[in-house]
Amino acid sequence: MRRDFRDDELFDEIRLRRALRLDAAELPPRFDLATVAVRAADRPASAFAGLLSTAFAGMATAALTGLVAVALPAIAPAVGSELFDAAIQTVTRAAVPLSAVLAAAQQPSIPLAATFALAVAVAYEYAQRRERLRATTS
Repeated sequence: MRRDFRDDELFDEIRLRRALRLDAAELPPRFDLATVAVRAADRPASAFAGLLSTAFAGMATAALTGLVAVALPAIAPAVGSELFDAAIQTVTRAAVPLSAVLAAAQQPSIPLAATFALAVAVAYEYAQRRERLRATTS
């Protein structure tokens, strides 16, 4: 099933863009804080409402501060013991694999082999530096 549309049935792009564009009269008014403050100062009821909301916010802040001051000493030991327990568990989880590494490092052959490997590395680097010095001077 095929439908053929003629060009005059479709909206052309210019008319569509013009229809979707907002004119200056259609835009919502800007929120102007100075105008709101001036209108609020004119009404005594809004000043009373502002004072009442400020007082309510102050009382709520004082109540929450008091609640925290009362609840914190009761909760702090439990939270502190949980944090201390988590720290001890973390240290013990890390200590088990480290004990195997430390046991291997305490064998007499490991420090001796590490010392000899360091000596060989120093000698190799010293020889490489000397060869580069000879190559650049000659």
